Amino acid sequence: MKRRMKRRAKRKHNSLLRWVAAAAAVLFLFPVTAPGLCAETGEKDPGVYRYNPEGKPDPFKPFIDIVEERKEAAQKEAVQKESVPIPPLQRFPVDNFRLTGIVWTANKKIAIVKTPEGKRYTLRRGTPFGINGGRVEEILPDSVVVVEKIKDYSGDIHTERVILALEKNGGNP
Repeated sequence: MKRRMKRRAKRKHNSLLRWVAAAAAVLFLFPVTAPGLCAETGEKDPGVYRYNPEGKPDPFKPFIDIVEERKEAAQKEAVQKESVPIPPLQRFPVDNFRLTGIVWTANKKIAIVKTPEGKRYTLRRGTPFGINGGRVEEILPDSVVVVEKIKDYSGDIHTERVILALEKNGGNP
């Protein structure tokens, strides 16, 4: 019985060696080089899809991190805006100001406006004016023309002309 088991073990061992020897012979007879396997032929197969990550968001970056980064950037920007004092002429919309007078001299044009708080300020051409980043474009004998940059819902910036007219009789009925 022991002899039979030894013979079976030898047969299994011999058959395994034969298979390994056959595989090694095939590899030596038909060698395949690495550049031959990896080289591109330069032809594009229309049926094969290749992912191009250019201009696309990273699918492995969590969305929550992106939102948090944007919130942090917005908070930093808000803190910077708060730390810079806003001039009185840029605290209110242009429509809330009242044009109370215009002074013309030989070489100067000055307009006088009243804020909603009741204070008066002078305007010259180019003075920053209003909350939308407006500037005084022109001072006419009976009005002041202000050009504002207004951002719409889609993020586009448009320029808009606002005219402050001088009220007749000083605004009193």
